[in-house]
Amino acid sequence: RHCQFARRDLAALAAAAMLRSRPAAAEDAPLAVAYLSAGDTRLLQPAIDAIKYLGVVKTTAGSLARDGEAVPALKVEYVPQKLPFKKLLGVFWREHDPTATAEEGQFGETKDGRVPGPAVIWASDVAEQSAAERGRTLLQQSGLFRTGKEQFGDLVKPIATEVRRLDGWQWAEAPDELQGWYLSNEGAYKKLRLRRDKFLQDTFKPYKTTECRQVDESASGG
Repeated sequence: RHCQFARRDLAALAAAAMLRSRPAAAEDAPLAVAYLSAGDTRLLQPAIDAIKYLGVVKTTAGSLARDGEAVPALKVEYVPQKLPFKKLLGVFWREHDPTATAEEGQFGETKDGRVPGPAVIWASDVAEQSAAERGRTLLQQSGLFRTGKEQFGDLVKPIATEVRRLDGWQWAEAPDELQGWYLSNEGAYKKLRLRRDKFLQDTFKPYKTTECRQVDESASGG
Protein backbone atom coordinates (compact mmCIF):
# COMPACT_ATOMS: atom_id res chain seq x y z
CA ARG A 1 0.00 0.00 0.00
CA HIS A 2 1.10 3.54 -0.68
CA CYS A 3 1.26 5.79 2.37
CA GLN A 4 -0.01 9.34 2.29
CA PHE A 5 2.57 12.02 1.60
CA ALA A 6 2.42 13.43 5.14
CA ARG A 7 3.00 10.01 6.64
CA ARG A 8 6.02 9.51 4.39
CA ASP A 9 7.46 12.82 5.60
CA LEU A 10 7.01 11.82 9.23
CA ALA A 11 8.58 8.44 8.59
CA ALA A 12 11.55 10.05 6.86
CA LEU A 13 12.09 12.43 9.78
CA ALA A 14 11.89 9.57 12.27
CA ALA A 15 14.35 7.51 10.26
CA ALA A 16 16.78 10.42 10.06
CA ALA A 17 16.60 10.90 13.83
CA MET A 18 17.31 7.20 14.40
CA LEU A 19 20.31 7.29 12.08
CA ARG A 20 21.78 10.24 13.94
CA SER A 21 21.47 8.40 17.25
CA ARG A 22 22.88 5.08 16.00
CA PRO A 23 26.48 3.94 16.61
CA ALA A 24 28.91 3.56 13.73
CA ALA A 25 27.65 1.52 10.81
CA ALA A 26 28.41 -2.20 10.68
CA GLU A 27 30.66 -1.62 7.68
CA ASP A 28 32.96 0.49 9.87
CA ALA A 29 33.29 -2.25 12.48
CA PRO A 30 36.32 -4.57 12.56
CA LEU A 31 36.17 -7.43 10.08
CA ALA A 32 36.16 -11.09 11.00
CA VAL A 33 38.14 -13.66 9.04
CA ALA A 34 37.09 -17.24 8.26
CA TYR A 35 38.90 -19.99 6.36
CA LEU A 36 36.96 -22.61 4.38
CA SER A 37 38.13 -25.57 2.29
CA ALA A 38 36.08 -27.58 -0.20
CA GLY A 39 38.21 -28.79 -3.08
CA ASP A 40 39.28 -26.38 -5.79
CA THR A 41 39.16 -22.83 -4.43
CA ARG A 42 38.58 -21.54 -7.97
CA LEU A 43 35.11 -23.05 -7.74
CA LEU A 44 34.38 -22.10 -4.13
CA GLN A 45 35.41 -18.44 -4.41
CA PRO A 46 32.56 -17.29 -6.72
CA ALA A 47 29.92 -18.80 -4.42
CA ILE A 48 31.18 -16.74 -1.48
CA ASP A 49 31.70 -13.66 -3.66
CA ALA A 50 28.02 -13.94 -4.59
CA ILE A 51 26.93 -13.12 -1.02
CA LYS A 52 28.73 -9.82 -0.67
CA TYR A 53 25.30 -8.26 -0.22
CA LEU A 54 25.06 -10.25 3.04
CA GLY A 55 28.31 -8.91 4.48
CA VAL A 56 31.27 -10.56 2.75
CA VAL A 57 33.90 -7.91 2.00
CA LYS A 58 36.72 -9.86 0.35
CA THR A 59 37.74 -13.40 -0.54
CA THR A 60 41.28 -14.64 -1.20
CA ALA A 61 42.31 -18.02 -2.59
CA GLY A 62 45.28 -19.74 -1.01
CA SER A 63 46.22 -22.65 1.23
CA LEU A 64 46.86 -23.59 4.85
CA ALA A 65 49.93 -25.68 5.65
CA ARG A 66 51.38 -27.50 8.64
CA ASP A 67 53.77 -30.43 9.11
CA GLY A 68 54.06 -31.11 5.40
CA GLU A 69 50.31 -31.05 4.71
CA ALA A 70 48.86 -28.26 2.55
CA VAL A 71 45.11 -27.80 2.14
CA PRO A 72 43.61 -25.39 -0.43
CA ALA A 73 41.51 -22.82 1.40
CA LEU A 74 39.52 -19.67 0.87
CA LYS A 75 40.08 -16.73 3.19
CA VAL A 76 36.84 -14.83 3.79
CA GLU A 77 36.78 -11.35 5.31
CA TYR A 78 33.32 -10.34 6.42
CA VAL A 79 31.28 -8.07 8.69
CA PRO A 80 30.07 -10.27 11.57
CA GLN A 81 27.38 -7.76 12.59
CA LYS A 82 25.74 -8.32 9.20
CA LEU A 83 26.76 -11.90 8.55
CA PRO A 84 27.25 -14.06 11.65
CA PHE A 85 29.70 -16.94 11.36
CA LYS A 86 26.94 -19.58 11.48
CA LYS A 87 25.16 -17.90 8.57
CA LEU A 88 28.36 -17.96 6.55
CA LEU A 89 28.59 -21.67 7.29
CA GLY A 90 25.02 -22.09 6.06
CA VAL A 91 26.16 -20.87 2.65
CA PHE A 92 29.31 -23.01 2.76
CA TRP A 93 27.35 -26.21 3.50
CA ARG A 94 25.23 -25.53 0.42
CA GLU A 95 28.26 -25.12 -1.84
CA HIS A 96 30.00 -28.50 -1.54
CA ASP A 97 29.34 -32.20 -1.03
CA PRO A 98 29.78 -32.68 2.73
CA THR A 99 29.71 -36.47 2.37
CA ALA A 100 32.81 -36.61 0.13
CA THR A 101 35.93 -37.85 1.91
CA ALA A 102 39.39 -36.35 1.50
CA GLU A 103 40.34 -39.31 -0.72
CA GLU A 104 37.27 -38.90 -2.94
CA GLY A 105 37.51 -35.13 -3.27
CA GLN A 106 34.71 -32.91 -4.47
CA PHE A 107 32.77 -34.31 -7.45
CA GLY A 108 35.83 -36.01 -8.91
CA GLU A 109 37.50 -32.64 -9.42
CA THR A 110 41.27 -32.66 -9.64
CA LYS A 111 43.89 -29.98 -9.95
CA ASP A 112 47.24 -30.79 -11.54
CA GLY A 113 46.15 -34.43 -11.54
CA ARG A 114 45.56 -34.57 -7.79
CA VAL A 115 42.54 -34.37 -5.50
CA PRO A 116 42.80 -30.89 -3.91
CA GLY A 117 42.17 -32.13 -0.36
CA PRO A 118 39.52 -32.47 2.34
CA ALA A 119 36.56 -30.20 2.98
CA VAL A 120 37.29 -28.32 6.20
CA ILE A 121 35.78 -25.61 8.36
CA TRP A 122 38.72 -23.93 10.10
CA ALA A 123 37.74 -22.72 13.56
CA SER A 124 39.76 -19.92 15.16
CA ASP A 125 38.25 -20.36 18.63
CA VAL A 126 35.94 -22.52 20.73
CA ALA A 127 32.82 -20.61 19.68
CA GLU A 128 33.49 -21.17 15.96
CA GLN A 129 34.33 -24.80 16.59
CA SER A 130 31.07 -25.30 18.47
CA ALA A 131 29.03 -23.59 15.73
CA ALA A 132 30.68 -25.70 13.03
CA GLU A 133 30.20 -28.97 14.91
CA ARG A 134 26.58 -28.13 15.66
CA GLY A 135 25.94 -27.38 11.99
CA ARG A 136 27.54 -30.67 11.00
CA THR A 137 25.36 -32.59 13.48
CA LEU A 138 22.17 -30.90 12.26
CA LEU A 139 23.07 -31.60 8.66
CA GLN A 140 23.67 -35.26 9.47
CA GLN A 141 20.23 -35.42 11.11
CA SER A 142 18.49 -33.57 8.28
CA GLY A 143 17.94 -36.65 6.13
CA LEU A 144 19.29 -34.95 3.01
CA PHE A 145 21.80 -37.71 2.35
CA ARG A 146 19.72 -40.86 2.47
CA THR A 147 21.05 -43.35 -0.08
CA GLY A 148 18.13 -45.80 0.01
CA LYS A 149 15.82 -47.85 2.14
CA GLU A 150 17.42 -50.57 4.19
CA GLN A 151 15.84 -53.38 6.21
CA PHE A 152 16.26 -51.45 9.45
CA GLY A 153 15.68 -47.95 8.17
CA ASP A 154 17.36 -45.43 5.90
CA LEU A 155 21.02 -45.67 5.04
CA VAL A 156 22.46 -42.18 5.55
CA LYS A 157 25.90 -41.20 4.28
CA PRO A 158 28.03 -39.71 7.07
CA ILE A 159 29.13 -36.10 6.93
CA ALA A 160 32.82 -36.11 6.03
CA THR A 161 33.50 -32.37 6.18
CA GLU A 162 36.02 -31.82 8.97
CA VAL A 163 36.15 -29.19 11.68
CA ARG A 164 39.75 -28.30 12.51
CA ARG A 165 41.29 -25.70 14.75
CA LEU A 166 43.28 -23.08 12.88
CA ASP A 167 46.05 -23.04 15.48
CA GLY A 168 49.48 -23.77 14.03
CA TRP A 169 48.43 -23.64 10.37
CA GLN A 170 50.22 -21.15 8.14
CA TRP A 171 48.30 -19.20 5.50
CA ALA A 172 49.80 -18.65 2.04
CA GLU A 173 48.05 -16.57 -0.62
CA ALA A 174 47.71 -18.09 -4.10
CA PRO A 175 49.24 -16.34 -7.15
CA ASP A 176 47.38 -13.40 -8.64
CA GLU A 177 46.21 -15.41 -11.66
CA LEU A 178 44.15 -17.66 -9.37
CA GLN A 179 42.39 -14.79 -7.61
CA GLY A 180 38.96 -14.33 -9.15
CA TRP A 181 39.90 -16.96 -11.75
CA TYR A 182 36.25 -17.53 -12.66
CA LEU A 183 35.90 -13.94 -13.88
CA SER A 184 38.51 -14.26 -16.63
CA ASN A 185 37.90 -17.93 -17.47
CA GLU A 186 34.12 -18.05 -17.74
CA GLY A 187 33.92 -20.93 -20.23
CA ALA A 188 36.35 -23.18 -18.37
CA TYR A 189 34.70 -22.30 -15.07
CA LYS A 190 31.23 -23.31 -16.25
CA LYS A 191 32.57 -26.59 -17.60
CA LEU A 192 34.33 -27.42 -14.34
CA ARG A 193 31.16 -26.73 -12.36
CA LEU A 194 28.83 -29.06 -14.28
CA ARG A 195 28.94 -32.02 -11.88
CA ARG A 196 29.03 -29.76 -8.84
CA ASP A 197 26.01 -27.77 -9.98
CA LYS A 198 23.95 -30.89 -10.69
CA PHE A 199 24.59 -32.31 -7.23
CA LEU A 200 23.85 -29.01 -5.49
CA GLN A 201 20.68 -28.41 -7.48
CA ASP A 202 19.39 -31.92 -6.76
CA THR A 203 20.26 -31.76 -3.07
CA PHE A 204 19.65 -28.17 -2.00
CA LYS A 205 16.83 -26.80 -4.19
CA PRO A 206 17.11 -23.84 -4.58
CA TYR A 207 20.77 -23.91 -3.60
CA LYS A 208 22.03 -20.59 -4.94
CA THR A 209 22.09 -17.84 -2.35
CA THR A 210 21.19 -15.37 -5.07
CA GLU A 211 17.96 -17.32 -5.66
CA CYS A 212 16.92 -17.19 -2.03
CA ARG A 213 18.25 -14.44 0.23
CA GLN A 214 17.46 -16.42 3.38
CA VAL A 215 20.23 -18.86 4.11
CA ASP A 216 18.95 -22.24 5.20
CA GLU A 217 19.39 -22.50 8.96
CA SER A 218 19.13 -26.26 9.31
CA ALA A 219 22.86 -26.53 8.64
CA SER A 220 23.88 -23.17 10.08
CA GLY A 221 22.62 -24.00 13.54
CA GLY A 222 20.16 -21.10 13.69
